[in-house]
Amino acid sequence: MTLVARLGRDGARACAVLLTFALLLAQTTLAQPATVGGEVDGAGAGPGAAGPGTEFVAAENVPGVASFGVQFGFPAYRTASVFASLQARFVGFAVRAGGGPGGVTFGLQARAYPPIPIPLPIYVAGGVDLYAGRIAPHVALGMHVPLGGGWRIDVEAGAAWTPLLDEVRVAPLLAVGASYAIPFVLPTGGGGVAATGTAGERATGPTCEPGPPDLGALDAALAATVRRFVADAVATYGSVYRDLRYRTSVVDRRVEGERATLTVAYSGSVVEILTGRVVEASGEAEADFRWDGCRWRRTGLRY
Repeated sequence: MTLVARLGRDGARACAVLLTFALLLAQTTLAQPATVGGEVDGAGAGPGAAGPGTEFVAAENVPGVASFGVQFGFPAYRTASVFASLQARFVGFAVRAGGGPGGVTFGLQARAYPPIPIPLPIYVAGGVDLYAGRIAPHVALGMHVPLGGGWRIDVEAGAAWTPLLDEVRVAPLLAVGASYAIPFVLPTGGGGVAATGTAGERATGPTCEPGPPDLGALDAALAATVRRFVADAVATYGSVYRDLRYRTSVVDRRVEGERATLTVAYSGSVVEILTGRVVEASGEAEADFRWDGCRWRRTGLRY
């Protein structure tokens, strides 16, 4: 069943599925991991460590996202823009610079992210655009559509108050863009993000001399993937859900030379901030890795 079909069938459950999938379903090769509290099943241990009965809880830090992207839209002074935004759980802001037929424009926007349990993160926005010595306020409703690997589509619709000589006219505001999101957390006293080094590497110092596959590093690569994408999931859906709890365990592994496939059972739950309802999801995923001489890189995924 496709992800789109899952979202259409049951939006709330799909969000929980995305949260738990995000523990494992990396869309990029392994990079610097971010730890979001506690340990992770199998982290820094060999096969069989931290069995399926062990539960882990993501630390209650304030999740955030920094994003950078491009946007195209209407009115004409918003024809094409580049923008940057920051979000910290329920609040955020964005700055924009671009142009249209009337010349160069700049924009500022404040955002509020309500804790509404629907499949996609939404926000209510208000701001101003500056162009040709004019000021045009606007309000909008927007949403972020995650594509994976940090990429997302951003959509906004609303109204703008545009000057026309001595009058002000209300015009529709539409904008569609693409951005790259970088998650982070703001510590609240219970621990923060800890750098743990590059995942799944041979312990050979700052430089690596290629060597044979290291099976111990395979476990570390999987554990770092979990940690990294816990951070991504919390940053994306942290304005809607809280109290992420999850379990992961390796149920099968196949290694053939420089290629490996791990079958991982996962389960997780979150609490809807708005209603207090617990939403759960579970299943299995198969992740493929390839040894490049220094580290294991994820190359495929099936679920």
